Amino acid sequence: MRALTLRAYLYLAAIVVAAVLLLSWCADRARLKDARREASIAAATGKALDDVAEQTPAIRQEQREKEDAVEKLEGADQPLPPGFGADLERVRRGERRNP
Repeated sequence: MRALTLRAYLYLAAIVVAAVLLLSWCADRARLKDARREASIAAATGKALDDVAEQTPAIRQEQREKEDAVEKLEGADQPLPPGFGADLERVRRGERRNP
């Protein structure tokens, strides 16, 4: 086996340095791509939260109006009779009542 010359070591070192630089550059591009994606997601999330914050007062007002309408119904404060929930569920499923 022949010993490598100084020139061969320099070429080998240059190849190793070039490979390290290339890998580092690729990793930086991947990190940059991830950062851009995360920034895009954060911007979309922020916009969605802003939209919800704008709609919240209207939703709360609508809910209050519905609650007030229910309170105005006669007998709305009376408890339902025993077994009413089971009868309601049976009607929802379309089942007939067993005699």
